[in-house]
Amino acid sequence: MLFGPKKLPKIPYDLVSYIQIETEAIKDYNDKQMISSYCLGKLKTVEWYINLLRQGSEKYIVPHSSGELEMIRDQLVACHKEIMAVKIKKDNGSPYPKGYEG
Repeated sequence: MLFGPKKLPKIPYDLVSYIQIETEAIKDYNDKQMISSYCLGKLKTVEWYINLLRQGSEKYIVPHSSGELEMIRDQLVACHKEIMAVKIKKDNGSPYPKGYEG
């Protein structure tokens, strides 16, 4: 390699709690889609890091241990299950707030 291995960015320590908080704030299908996509994207990154460590890649420096990454992966899988379990309340079709009697 010309310049040596590339150091990959760390997975933020508050990633899982951020996703959990955002999951509690889901109000509509758009919110659900956004946090689901975000979670799955981070899960894909974690899986890639795990595979790099297993292969012993000399091209990248992974800033986490295998154990850390597996723990994060398991937490992200649990988060995604929670996201998908969120039920979105159907709108009654009225442009007015519930209880409005204008």
